[in-house]
Amino acid sequence: MSQGPTTFHVADAEAMSWEPHVMAGSIRKVLDLDPARDSYVHLRYVPPGGAPQGRRLHVSINETFYFLGGDLPSWEFDSATDIAGHVVSFETGTFMDRAPFSIHGRRPEPPSLTGSTLLIWSSGGAEFEADPVESIQIPFTGEAPTFDSPYTKPTVIDSRTLAWQNHPTRDGWQWRPLSTIDGGPTMTERPVSLIHVPPNWETSKQATLTPKDRRAWIFVLSGDLEAEIDGQQVHLGQNAYLRWNAGTAPTIPTRASPVGCTLLCVGHDLAAS
Repeated sequence: MSQGPTTFHVADAEAMSWEPHVMAGSIRKVLDLDPARDSYVHLRYVPPGGAPQGRRLHVSINETFYFLGGDLPSWEFDSATDIAGHVVSFETGTFMDRAPFSIHGRRPEPPSLTGSTLLIWSSGGAEFEADPVESIQIPFTGEAPTFDSPYTKPTVIDSRTLAWQNHPTRDGWQWRPLSTIDGGPTMTERPVSLIHVPPNWETSKQATLTPKDRRAWIFVLSGDLEAEIDGQQVHLGQNAYLRWNAGTAPTIPTRASPVGCTLLCVGHDLAAS
């Protein structure tokens, strides 16, 4: 992991080693870890196969996924009394945003055929899945805990079904907004989108991104990108992560590489000022 000045942070997942994760059998690469400031971002690999039967909910933390590859069957439940539930298969390109009080879990069947790699970020709590105060187990039989808040359902979007649109401020760029659909309400705490910069893209001038009042970050899904932030040149290859802090404004250069790039953007749509 590469640490820049306090105004930004860079991590190269390609150069990092896998380490154990609290979920049995899973491994992770931590890209950003500062729970007190809402910055737990990691890659996770879940191996093929089924999982022990279980279900749970989180009482305060929003967790958001973007699946980079493979498949992961997840069981979703409308309430504690919904014992049957229904299975949702998360696959490559799936975006999921899970608000607190969403009951979910795994069963031995159906198994994951390929395993899955996913990018995960949360609204706090580095190991919230192992925190018995934050992650409440919901039994299938017997008395279940009761809550003052209503149960929720996750937002699940297959990004591959969304048409690429012209980016609102960058000529030649394409984007797929994930946090709003058809002009509807915001579905996540922070805007989320996919952005494609075509190979050899050029413009007549650099664009400085508008500073925001909170952190934002990008993850390079494919290709590479050059940026300047606080006077420093930053090269981002595939599976690289860049987070900048509130009030910081990266500058995107006038030319893209011969391969261009596709980015996952959180907290910012890379709109130019």
